[in-house]
Amino acid sequence: MLSNLPPAIIGVGNVLMRDDGAGPKAVDVLRRRGLDSRAVLIDAGLAFSEVLCDLQAGQPLGIIDAVAGGGRPGSIYQLNLTELTSPPAAAATAMSLHEISVIPALRMQAIAGYEFTDVTIFGIEPATIAWGEGLSGPVADAVERLVQVISRYLDRYAGPGTASPAKVALSQADPYTDTTLNKAAEVVSVGPGRTWE
Repeated sequence: MLSNLPPAIIGVGNVLMRDDGAGPKAVDVLRRRGLDSRAVLIDAGLAFSEVLCDLQAGQPLGIIDAVAGGGRPGSIYQLNLTELTSPPAAAATAMSLHEISVIPALRMQAIAGYEFTDVTIFGIEPATIAWGEGLSGPVADAVERLVQVISRYLDRYAGPGTASPAKVALSQADPYTDTTLNKAAEVVSVGPGRTWE
């Protein structure tokens, strides 16, 4: 059953480390596109643990982060918390560059009785993690595509008459599954029964 609480979309990352800043940049783009009317948008930077303390237990979380999954730079990954804590083969290689803060922070909150059970990680494969500002071309393009992915994700929480989780999968007519786009940067969901390539 989906929560009645509004989903929180949290951008995690260091904007001074090039593509590591994909999460905060994505939140900025989502805000400019008006998605703050559908979710709580938070630029956590490197303070993910602190942000969790300001949210309500059980609130749906969408976490945007740079994720080293072995794909092409700019690839978008969608993983749920269960897949990250008990990874199937497809998710085993995907690792948040902030795994030391994100996953343990969620586990520590659960131990304290403040559990988040509806957690989805939206990862973007980085091209450049080094001192400096600004995203690489493939990651900047992925941030723009991620707006559509997040919009579909938020449809799950929009109330009666909206898309169910089973209907959120990308259709063949979707421009983000077009083979020419996939050659440049793919969208991959490693969820059970859902692979977007």
